[in-house]
Amino acid sequence: MANPIGSNQFQEILSAAKERRGDLPVDTMIVASHLSQMRTFILRRGIEFYCEQDSYGKRREFLSKVYEDNMLEMKLESIVDYFLCDGQGLFYFRPSGESYQILYFPKDSYRCYRDQTGEIESVVLIYSFNVREASLVDSFANPGARGGKQKYIRLKVYKDRIEQLISSEKIEFEDQNSGLPTMTQPGNTETLTNSLGFIPAVEVFNHLDCTGQGHGRGEFDWISNQILYHDDLVRNIRKNMKFFGNPTLVSSRPKHDILESGEEKPFRATISSQAGFYAPDRPSSRASAPFGGASSLDGQIKVPRVIANLEPTDRVSYMTPDSVSGDQNMYVKQYRSEIRLALGGVDDIDFNLASTAYEIKTLYGRVAATAEKKARALFQFGLCRLMAMMVQHEEYIFNKSFANANGMSEPAIPLEEEFEGQEPDAYQAALEEYKVLRQVFESKRKELFNATLESGQMPPGVVGLIPDGTTKVSWRWMGEVFEDDSQDILNNSIVVRNLQELGVDSIEALKYLFPSKTDEERAAMLSGFPFRMVQQSQQAFNTFVGMLGQLYQLPHPQTPNLPLASDPNLDVTGFLYRSLDFLRKELSYSGTYKPSSSDSRPSSLSTADKRRAELGLPIRDQRPVNLPGVSTPGGATGTGTNAASPGLPAAGGPAGFGGDTSSTGESVAAGIPGTQRKSEYAQPVPGPGTILGVPDANASGQFPSSLGLTGTPSAIPTGAADLLSPSFNPGLFGPGGARDASAASSPNTKPKSNRKSKRK
Repeated sequence: MANPIGSNQFQEILSAAKERRGDLPVDTMIVASHLSQMRTFILRRGIEFYCEQDSYGKRREFLSKVYEDNMLEMKLESIVDYFLCDGQGLFYFRPSGESYQILYFPKDSYRCYRDQTGEIESVVLIYSFNVREASLVDSFANPGARGGKQKYIRLKVYKDRIEQLISSEKIEFEDQNSGLPTMTQPGNTETLTNSLGFIPAVEVFNHLDCTGQGHGRGEFDWISNQILYHDDLVRNIRKNMKFFGNPTLVSSRPKHDILESGEEKPFRATISSQAGFYAPDRPSSRASAPFGGASSLDGQIKVPRVIANLEPTDRVSYMTPDSVSGDQNMYVKQYRSEIRLALGGVDDIDFNLASTAYEIKTLYGRVAATAEKKARALFQFGLCRLMAMMVQHEEYIFNKSFANANGMSEPAIPLEEEFEGQEPDAYQAALEEYKVLRQVFESKRKELFNATLESGQMPPGVVGLIPDGTTKVSWRWMGEVFEDDSQDILNNSIVVRNLQELGVDSIEALKYLFPSKTDEERAAMLSGFPFRMVQQSQQAFNTFVGMLGQLYQLPHPQTPNLPLASDPNLDVTGFLYRSLDFLRKELSYSGTYKPSSSDSRPSSLSTADKRRAELGLPIRDQRPVNLPGVSTPGGATGTGTNAASPGLPAAGGPAGFGGDTSSTGESVAAGIPGTQRKSEYAQPVPGPGTILGVPDANASGQFPSSLGLTGTPSAIPTGAADLLSPSFNPGLFGPGGARDASAASSPNTKPKSNRKSKRK
């Protein structure tokens, strides 16, 4: 069992580094130094996000706008600190006007629940914000640090809806309340429709375990004992320096002869002072020392500059102790270097390990390798996937707005619940009709889109991004920590030229000069006229032509009546074609189109479930968790889905007997059915450490609301959840109050309707 005192001390060290707090009693600088070094090599000269496929040049502008609107360049330093210390975090975005708002939640501010396939099923977010004192109820809330009253919000984000709870009291997670759901939550609750159709969140991890545990580990958790020990060492050294830092006076004379009194008035004991009383305006034996004590400035006792009346036998001298020995200092330094080495960094104080610039770059190569792994975990598997979701949503908005701008109405998919009580074939007939109308709609929209691209005129009212193949988003550094000087750039250019002369492709050769650019960007850079390549190719072509002319002039040794060029083994015509093909390629570099089949798209709702969510109805197509012993009653532990008989189908009895084997209820006498096993792809299993969202998310009315009334589907407001959300601008009584009741009742099904047609 871990020591709670040591754990609290270690959390103070991490909090001081993450929150940049100097008021905590922390003496070691290992955590702060390692984080500073990682920030330098992770962020470097800046981060740029771009799409690998950008035929129209609008995606880069969109990503740059999102990056600037959210001031990610200023927030990334704090995000790196929290990510490394916590070991995991969550990126979440929500539409905000014409842009998106990107939020980062630390480990203690969110809970992420997944399904059997590892996809995020639901997310719970809890954070605080401040509002102006607007009512008598808010006056009893906790005041904020910069004014206003502090409130707390809890967001339960599902694919079809968003449940918001705003309260003046602190909200806790269910796992912090003995794992039991809170029956009553003080505050105002509101349920909104998630118009995105998916969960706009990406979870990032640090130090994933080899067993596949679904949680990350902090950068310093596994070495916490060593950090605490180093903190104690530094604290003891500081105490020794404070205590033994000044010399000690050794004398045979009395104390009052060699110490200077700190009081201006002469000390004289009184009856009241002897009884325990003293006056605040004058010294006494109870309130002050006879000789003034330690100084209030430096904490030291003053010695007079002149000590008189010394006898020949008196002794007055200073003793200077060794507060910190050389061995102790060397041990602390070596211990700090070993900890930094174990963390994958380098102690910046150890300059004696390197004497040249190349040795310094080699020494910091370990730091660069460690930082690159952290950067890939944070950017490639975090922010890049989040921004890819934004691009996909922008393309969805473009298709919707483009159809509306051209006067096209998208056919509505029929719902099965709308045909209850009708003929059995009515739903299938309506579904087949919908498929035909859908195909006609998509083909017409495609024809209009191609005509729009040829004309170059986008209809007014069209917003979003034009669909352009793959939506994968990548990242790169704007510059290295150690920038190349002019000599390094010249050497790299010489290498590129030599590779081109050897016949290496120009795009491949330019990787040595521009390693951070993509192949499409290198191809765009080669759009000029390569005079050197043209000159060399022309000379090679003339050489082959001259060789061919000489072969036609010389007779063949074996057949003198034929020229030497008639020999098929000496045919140089292929060399002529190859030289021309090389020249044609060097003069016609262009980008390549990448299909969207390789995109990692989030798990979203079906078309029918999107319509159900807009209507406020519970979804049906979402696959629930189906695990024996977890989602079935009775605690089944077998391989089947029947709680009573593990390993067998749900309809079968013990050993496969006695169950209703068909829809007609055929008896067992007709035949003995065997066990029916599922394929492994039909029954996925959760990953190690995954938190499954087993409870039914649509159990409306399971618990009463704050007013004691259960919610109904008709009372659920429809429309864009992120646009209707007043989370960052709450009203007088919060969402769900009397002031917002009228606004919530009016549906708004158009996502991001306030956009202006600026993107064309």
